[in-house]
Amino acid sequence: MATDRHGNLTALLPRLVAFARTILGDADFARDLVQEAATRALAAQRVPDDPPAYRAWMFRIVRNAAVDELRRNRNFVSVDEILPDLWRFDDACIAKITVEQGLTSLAPAHREIIALIDIAGFSYSEAAECLDVPVGTIMSRIARARQLLLGAIEASTVRPLQSNQSRR
Repeated sequence: MATDRHGNLTALLPRLVAFARTILGDADFARDLVQEAATRALAAQRVPDDPPAYRAWMFRIVRNAAVDELRRNRNFVSVDEILPDLWRFDDACIAKITVEQGLTSLAPAHREIIALIDIAGFSYSEAAECLDVPVGTIMSRIARARQLLLGAIEASTVRPLQSNQSRR
């Protein structure tokens, strides 16, 4: 029965969309892609029973669909929203914009690994399973991606304005 095998799918959808949005840079397109991935998953004959394995399997389906799309349309780089609105204060908004700009400047593979580990919360071993690579490769990729993101953030021209009190 499909509902038993896919009981965790509904709960995963927001994270899958956020992951796809991070890779693709377009919220609407990410939702469409996740809908297509969910359709593929529901039609699958072999579905992991273990919830962590199911989660990794679903992220892998979304990742593969996103990679296929990026390969089909190599010019697809626009970014509307990369991170959900997590912060409420002005300095945090500046930080959010800076991180979004930094993520935009990264290659899709670097955005992908940051999305899996730093945004979706996958462990290194879960990310390795999702991407079908050794854990050591994940460790190298995330270190490199974070280094590139920090470099992009440091090079950013976005700076907080001084308050009126600090100008006096």
